[in-house]
Amino acid sequence: MKLDRLHLRLRILLFFVLMTLGGLGVFGVGLWLGSQREQDGFLFAEIIGGFGFLGLMTWIWYLFDENLAKPMQWLAGALTARAHADIEEELDPKTARYLGDLAPAAREVTRHLAQTRNALAETVAQETTRLITEKQQLVAMAADVPFGVVLCSGTHKIAFYNSVAAEMLDEDHHHPGLDHSLFDFLEPEPILDAYNRLCAYGQGPDMVIPTLVTTVLGHRTLSARMRLTHAADESDVTPSYVMSIDDVTHDLAVVGQSTTLLTRVFADLRPHMASLRTAIEFRKRDTALADDPDMTDGLIDGLEIMLNRIGTHFAEYDSSRGSLWPMEDVSARQIVNAVKSRLDDTDLTVEGPDATRLHVAALPMIVLLAHLCDRIVKQHGGRVPSLIVADEEDCPMIALGWSGEPLPFDTMSHWLSEPLDFGVPGVSGHSVLRLHATDCWPEFGRFGRSVLKIPLPQQSGRILPALQRGVEYDFDLMQKTPPAQLTKARLSDLTFVVFDTETTGLLPSQGDEICQIAALRVVNGRIVEGEQINRLVNPERPISARSTDVHGITDEMVANAPNIDVVGSQFHSFARGSVLVAHNAPFDLEFLRRHEAGIGKAFTNPVLDTVLLSAIVFGQDAEHTLDAICQRLGIVIPPEQRHTAMGDTIATAHAFIKMTAICEARGIETFGDVIAEGRKHKRLIPDLNTDLEV
Repeated sequence: MKLDRLHLRLRILLFFVLMTLGGLGVFGVGLWLGSQREQDGFLFAEIIGGFGFLGLMTWIWYLFDENLAKPMQWLAGALTARAHADIEEELDPKTARYLGDLAPAAREVTRHLAQTRNALAETVAQETTRLITEKQQLVAMAADVPFGVVLCSGTHKIAFYNSVAAEMLDEDHHHPGLDHSLFDFLEPEPILDAYNRLCAYGQGPDMVIPTLVTTVLGHRTLSARMRLTHAADESDVTPSYVMSIDDVTHDLAVVGQSTTLLTRVFADLRPHMASLRTAIEFRKRDTALADDPDMTDGLIDGLEIMLNRIGTHFAEYDSSRGSLWPMEDVSARQIVNAVKSRLDDTDLTVEGPDATRLHVAALPMIVLLAHLCDRIVKQHGGRVPSLIVADEEDCPMIALGWSGEPLPFDTMSHWLSEPLDFGVPGVSGHSVLRLHATDCWPEFGRFGRSVLKIPLPQQSGRILPALQRGVEYDFDLMQKTPPAQLTKARLSDLTFVVFDTETTGLLPSQGDEICQIAALRVVNGRIVEGEQINRLVNPERPISARSTDVHGITDEMVANAPNIDVVGSQFHSFARGSVLVAHNAPFDLEFLRRHEAGIGKAFTNPVLDTVLLSAIVFGQDAEHTLDAICQRLGIVIPPEQRHTAMGDTIATAHAFIKMTAICEARGIETFGDVIAEGRKHKRLIPDLNTDLEV
């Protein structure tokens, strides 16, 4: 009969029977040996029996520990993980085969729990499909509004922002994130003034206060409109608020330019006007001067000078007036398709590459092209018209083509002088061309066709990455109060930044450096998908072949990447106000802290290490590699992502979320609790929060 088939109670009974029989046997042997001695027989028997009994107990303890205690500890950890970490992988009964029916029973319980969870999840999914659809529609609308929207708690922590707001607040790659302070990105004084007035008026969402605010680096000026989400009252003295923002940096520059131009016009023309006025007054008083040729020549010269100055200022004003049009990056395909939609009665062939984006004032350019197409077909008699955007000598070129006679230059100039009909008076084709710093001309095309060409500045044809579209939000942050003391804060109330680095080697003391860093944010127990960084870093030293074999990063890949001072500053901004989380954090932080002087910032964030969390959850004797932890928690790391900075970061984040849920279920709820429990396992890895009292 195999031992693993015995009942657990019978197996424990056998342990005690073995202890009893072994003890009797040991002391029996000791007494027999002692009886063979003439002197000190009983003492010798006592020594033999004691050492024999000690060896017997050690052997029995080893059997009990290996076959009962360790499997029980493993089973307890596995059950806890499946109870709180949503793991669907079934238990392996072979690991606890000497626990009798306990392992199969636990397997059945966890299987039933997984089935119940799946059924509940399916029911919830069916009931919430409509809500999810409505949320997606709301997110789509919020993402596409042309101005930035930011929702903040009463403590000015960001709880919602759309992609437009993220672009406006982002300076030097310091991207905003949920639970970041708004004052990390905008100057606080105007916002605090408007917020205090909103709270004082007590009119809730009916009251709107406009204000101007600059970004902390001063690169942008934003026009903001603030309103409370609800009225302030005694129960909520710090209500949340929503703020819409628009970048008016360019508009203010244009207004300043116009004001400067107007001031210069007055200063320039005033002396000439005064001279002419004086000369005219003299002519009125002395009729003899009316026939004086010198006086007449003087008046004519003065008028000519003033007219020339007025013409110069008018041209400058016309140029500045055109700059009021907002320039935008649009695809060439969008431009040509929009032109075609305006010419419903014209069979226009269009062609524009999707990848090429044009930096143009879209509406004026579309109206101008439609105007010229219409005139070519209806007045000039052009047949089979076409509109093509192509690259010629690295310069984007718009070409209007047709079959028929070439266009006379005078006719083209006349069409460009005509006002364009799109609701803005006084705008002609010439002014649209001046706005884009270009011109147009007719010429002969290929295959006997005629062409009208409009080149655009070279920078207009750059290929841009797709613009990020979306919003990030967590409305629970609106009710969240920052903890007064970090060690007393619940884990669920903290914001975490999980990160990982890849390096040129394992010895920072011998000059090894970071060659890649990745990080993501965990807010309210979930990974914020849109808030992450993944940057290559130029280590300014060769990457060893052994390291390249592990993470796949070569010297060529990092040759044009920024150095650690630049990327480290961006990472520091990304992680501000958050708890850092890493697997074997002392290793990664040692590389970063060596460059604090160059970065200009110190990494003083509190730190949690998933190695210590694993020891708290699964016991110190368990294996604590990232692979082993993920295997216990049912986390799958795709092979191609293992040992990449972002791949390991994502795996660490999922493991961290599941292990903190297990800790909270065990009553380890605050940051201080975790630090205190982790210090019990400090032989595994150093504690990086030595300045915290727990």
